[in-house]
Amino acid sequence: MKIEVLERIFSEKKGSCLSIIIPQHTLSRERMLNVEIYRKAIRKAKSLLKRKENDPVIIETMLAKLESLNNAFNPDVALNGIGLFISKNIAERVNFPFAVKEKIIVDSSFETRDLYYLRQLMTPYYIVALTKKSVHLYLAQGEDLTEIKDGQFPMQYQEEYEYERASFGTSFGFSQKGFEKDKRTGIKSRIDLFFKKAAEQLTPYVEKNHHPLILAGTKEMIAEFKSQSVLPKKIDGEIIGPFKEDELYRLRTKAYASLIKHQKLEINAKINDFIEKDTVKHLAKGIQEVWQAAHQGRGLTLLVEKDYKQISYLRESDPSLYLRAPKGKYTLVPDAVDEIIETVLEKGGHVFFTEDNKLRSFNSIALLLRY
Repeated sequence: MKIEVLERIFSEKKGSCLSIIIPQHTLSRERMLNVEIYRKAIRKAKSLLKRKENDPVIIETMLAKLESLNNAFNPDVALNGIGLFISKNIAERVNFPFAVKEKIIVDSSFETRDLYYLRQLMTPYYIVALTKKSVHLYLAQGEDLTEIKDGQFPMQYQEEYEYERASFGTSFGFSQKGFEKDKRTGIKSRIDLFFKKAAEQLTPYVEKNHHPLILAGTKEMIAEFKSQSVLPKKIDGEIIGPFKEDELYRLRTKAYASLIKHQKLEINAKINDFIEKDTVKHLAKGIQEVWQAAHQGRGLTLLVEKDYKQISYLRESDPSLYLRAPKGKYTLVPDAVDEIIETVLEKGGHVFFTEDNKLRSFNSIALLLRY
């Protein structure tokens, strides 16, 4: 999944947009249920589309696109969730590496909450795959993995250990053992130099882009690489095991899981930062405070629980957000949280999602203020 695809889905805001988000089981003993879960969701989606859309030509076009996406469904692949996004102009399938709730919606735009969370997890990052004979560097983003081949990487270790034939003396056994020990010491020293050179060549990539860095290899190889004093920055994750060049799918899957773990730690750090700045001057919290601050353009960074939604109400010429229908004439806001997210992004702020129940002290949503 590429960022460009997500941006196309975000920007579609005309005509009927069908969003189908389907949870799936990943454990093998439960995976047999996935087919029926999927089929039921598709049946619901078809029925909803026929009720919501009046143009039979558009219905036929969208159902044909849905059928085409259905053909790619593989129940044997372990996924946490699947998203199908269909309109007159778009037909995209998205795999979610996190748990999702079923959502089947026809509206003038797509259901984007899970997509925004996915985009948060699609930070580009580097994978350094280590063996005694080579160092490979990969640039990864989401499900995409590309090896960097630019003259600096990959690096191949060339064994150039030269030694003289052991001489026969008064104690051949002793001479042979000493020779083997010396050889092993020499090889380790050369591997250390090899890894030091690799760390030096890695530095410009990391310092330029500031992408997270994941190490992959055996415990021994990772420990030797980390012992180099020229490492460009802290290591953001490690995945253990030998990874052959024909095992890129396994490498990508494990590295992505390591990145998600790292990003959860980053989000926890942001939550702690918000707690430290929890004053009226620096922070708005709760849906009503955050709504006003966001629309005033004061939002710098928004933290919100991934599945938090809130039906709300507005009155003309009144900036306040009501959680209950006010007296007199009012406008219904189906989900004020989505409106806040869009507003913060449009005004140049940043949005980060947390897991559910992580922001209970902020009533599920908080906004760090510019002023």
